[in-house]
Amino acid sequence: MATTRAGRNWKILLLWVLLWPALFLVACAHTVPGSSGSTSTSTSPTQTAIAVTISPLTAVVPSGGAQVFMASVTGAGNASTAVSWSVDGIAGGNAIVGTVIESGSPAAAGNTGAYTAPAVPPSPAVVTVTATSVADNSKSASASVTITCANSNLISPAAVSLALGQTQTFVASLCVASGTPVAWDVNGVANGNATLGTIATVSANTVLYTAPSGIPAANPVTIHATAIPAGGSPATASATITLISNVSISVSPPTATLAPGQRVPFTAAVLNTSDTAVSWNVNGIADGNSAVGQICVSGTNPCDPPALAAAGAVDYLAPASPPAMNPVVLTAISLADPSRTATALITVTVPTGSVAIAISPPYAFLAPSTGTASTQQFFATVTGASNTGVTWSVQSAVANAGCGGAACGSISASGAYTAPTLAPSPNAIAVIATSLADQTKSAAATVALTSGPTIETILPSSAYAGAVESFPLAVQGAGFAAGSGSSASVILLNGSPRGTNCASATACATALNPADLPEAGIISVQIENPGSPGALSNPVFFVIQPLEVPEGAISLTASQPVVTGADIIVVEPTTAASSSPINVDFVGFLTGGNTCGIQGSPLTIVRPASGSGITSLCIHGTGLDPSFTYSFTGPGAPPGASDIGVTASAITGLLPNTIELDLQILSSTLPGVRTLLISTLNSDRAVATGMLEVE
Repeated sequence: MATTRAGRNWKILLLWVLLWPALFLVACAHTVPGSSGSTSTSTSPTQTAIAVTISPLTAVVPSGGAQVFMASVTGAGNASTAVSWSVDGIAGGNAIVGTVIESGSPAAAGNTGAYTAPAVPPSPAVVTVTATSVADNSKSASASVTITCANSNLISPAAVSLALGQTQTFVASLCVASGTPVAWDVNGVANGNATLGTIATVSANTVLYTAPSGIPAANPVTIHATAIPAGGSPATASATITLISNVSISVSPPTATLAPGQRVPFTAAVLNTSDTAVSWNVNGIADGNSAVGQICVSGTNPCDPPALAAAGAVDYLAPASPPAMNPVVLTAISLADPSRTATALITVTVPTGSVAIAISPPYAFLAPSTGTASTQQFFATVTGASNTGVTWSVQSAVANAGCGGAACGSISASGAYTAPTLAPSPNAIAVIATSLADQTKSAAATVALTSGPTIETILPSSAYAGAVESFPLAVQGAGFAAGSGSSASVILLNGSPRGTNCASATACATALNPADLPEAGIISVQIENPGSPGALSNPVFFVIQPLEVPEGAISLTASQPVVTGADIIVVEPTTAASSSPINVDFVGFLTGGNTCGIQGSPLTIVRPASGSGITSLCIHGTGLDPSFTYSFTGPGAPPGASDIGVTASAITGLLPNTIELDLQILSSTLPGVRTLLISTLNSDRAVATGMLEVE
C-alpha cells in the first residue's frame, strides 16, 4: 500500500512521543556532571555489593603497646568508603579493652586504625577490633588481638643474701590490674614467721622482710607474691633469700685447771643475733657425764643439768678422778646457728706425786687417706715417773658412737698417726697416749677428718675500723690448692671471692682494703678449693673493732710510790703489719742535715733557758714512714697530749727506713724520761720505751 510522505511523518512523530520519556530517563541517569551532554552506558552497583576487609586478621600486642590495622571498603560505587572503628563492640574502645582511632586519609591510603592496648591485659586477654562500613553498617570486618604482659611477673630483687636480723625491701611487679590485692608468704607461710623471717607490708606492692635471729633448717628461703584477679588466672612471682650467719661465739675463760670434784663457772658470749642461747657438751657428750665432768645450772648442788639451751653462765663440775682424756673439751653451741661453736680446755689436775701425762697437739684436722697417706705426728710428755714411755692407741672420741678398729685410723709406736680413708660419724677420733709407768694415766687428742680445706689460723684476726691503707690477710690451715687463679684456692670474705695467692697447701693470702673495714663488725673468712662446686672450709671470723682505745694514767708520788688494784688494759690493735712489723732499732742525733750519730738510749736533751729550740733526731727501724704519727709521752700530760712538738720527714742518702724527727723543746717542757709513741695510718702502734730524757 502506498504511503504518503505526510503519513510517514505522522508515524515517526508518534514513535518519538512514545519513546521520549524513556530516552529522557536514560540520558539523565548517564549524563556526566561537568561534561555537557556526555553519557555512560555502564550500570550502577547497589549497596548490597559492599565488602569490608581488615589486615592483619590477628595480632599479639603487649600491654600498653600499639598495633595498626588497615581496612578496605569495596563495591561502594559513589557511596562513602570510610569505616568506623570499635573494640569488643565499644566505639573507639576504652581503657579496659584498649582504644582504636582513625589515622590517615581514607581517600589517599585507605582506612587506618591505630589500636593501643590497655595498661594491663583484660580478662579474657583476647579482644576484637572491628571496622564497620559507614555507607552500610551491616558490613564489617574484625581482627583478633591477644594482649600479653609487657613484663614478666617478678619480684625485685630476685635474689639476695642477708645476715641474721637484717632487713630487705622487696617490690612485686605482677601482670594484674592496678589495685588487685597481693598476698605474700615465706616458704608457703603467710607473711612468714620468727623461724623463716617475717614480712611487713609497706605499700600495695612493696614489703619489708626481716631475717630471723637464727638460721632455719631450710636455707635459702623463698618468698612469693601472688595476686588473683577477679575471674582471671593467678599471677605469682618469687625471690630467693640466702641467710648468712654472722654469729660469733666465745667461751670465757678459755682454759681452766681444777682438782677432781671442783667447780668452775663458764660463760658463752654470742654476738650478732638476738638469740644468745647455747647448748653445752663435754667431749661431744651433751651436758657431759660423771666420767668427763658435768655441766650444771649455775649454783645448783647437787648438779642440775640444763634442760634446754639457754643464755648466761653454767658451772662445770669436774669428775671424781681425772678423765682418761685430759684435758677435756668444753663446747658451747649457738642455738641461732649450730655451726658456730666455741671451746674451752679444762685440765683436771692429778694428785701431787702421781704420774701425769700430756699430749700435743691437742687437736688436728686431717684429710682422709685417699691415694696418699694423711698423717700427723703426736707427742706425749710424762711427769711424775722415771719411765716416760707411752703406748699409743686410737678410738672414737664419742662414747658408743663413731668409728671402731681400723676405721679410726692407725698410730705407730712413735706417735705418727695415719688417717682412715673415710671420716666417721660423729667426725671425732681420739688419739690416746697411756703411761707405761702407770697405765691408769693417759691423755688424748682429737682428730677430725675433712676432705676439703680447713682454716686453723688467720693473721691478723682483728683490726680497727676506719683503716686508710690496705694490709695483708694470711690464712693458715690444711688442704689448700697452691698457686693463683682458677686452679688454686680462693679466699672468700663474707662469701665473695678475693684475689688470692696460695704459697703452699697450708698458706694463702689476700689483701684487706679500707672499704672492707668502714665500721665495727665481723667478716666471715673461708677458703674455697677449685671445682664446681668448690669445697668450702670452715668459716673463721675476722673482727673489726671500733676505733676507741681507752687511755688512762697511773699517778705515783713520793708518799704513794705503789698503786695496787689498778686495771691495766694492754691494747694490741692488730697484727696487720705482721709481714713488716713496726719497730725502732736505734736512735741518734741528726747533725748537718745528713749525719746520724748512734747513741745509747735515752738521748739527753737540755731545755733552752727561754723560748724554744729545735732538736733533730734520726730514727731507724722497720716499716717506719714519715706519714705516721709520732709523739712523746710527758710527765703529768693528759692522755694524747705532750709538751714536745714533733715533725717527721724523710731522710735521703742514709740507711733505708730512717726518718727525721724535729723536736720543738720549750723552756717550759717538763723534765723526765719520755717514750716515743708511733701510730700508723691504720692505727697500729709501736712504742720505743724510754727513748728520750729532758733535763
